[in-house]
Amino acid sequence: MSTPQISTPDRIALGQTELQISALGIGTWAWGDSLFWGYGGKGYTDQDLQQAFQTCLEQGVTFFDTAEIYGLGQSERLLGQFLQETPTDLVMATKFMPLPWRLSAKSLTEALRESLKRLDMARVDLYQIHWPSPPMALEVWVNGLADAVDQGLTRTVGVSNYSASQMRRAHATLQKREIPLASNQVRYNLLQRDPEYN
Repeated sequence: MSTPQISTPDRIALGQTELQISALGIGTWAWGDSLFWGYGGKGYTDQDLQQAFQTCLEQGVTFFDTAEIYGLGQSERLLGQFLQETPTDLVMATKFMPLPWRLSAKSLTEALRESLKRLDMARVDLYQIHWPSPPMALEVWVNGLADAVDQGLTRTVGVSNYSASQMRRAHATLQKREIPLASNQVRYNLLQRDPEYN
């Protein structure tokens, strides 16, 4: 397959980091997820997803967001496959889910290593904590993010679905390690406007 001709839209900085991303990013929850999105059963296939990937690249969208739980890793596998078949310069983000049996910061870096295997990458550009879930204090997970940066597994780190106060705690924890908090990925659309008030 030939390398697509990629236009160069304006890039924006991700938070207070040096990472430059396309202004529009693509979320890939539905890529490989049959439980919520009917992957494989609603008429869309791996070939359809690869065409969507190609179209994104052709339109200059090079920021992709996935997570280890999207399709139980299938979203990451598909993105890794598509990237190997169409080498290009893109920004990849994935997320860690603090499941109840994960009890240490080491769990986070181990999960990231597994994500990297599925993505077939040496490191991701952005690694985020998916939810501020117990039983561990969020500082444990945030220190795990800092460890991942120190180990060269990710360029930048962020959180997802954190409240304003939780985000401040994450920022303060990372600041002690001299690492910026790059992002807080939250649900925000015309029907769900809570971030405007928190």
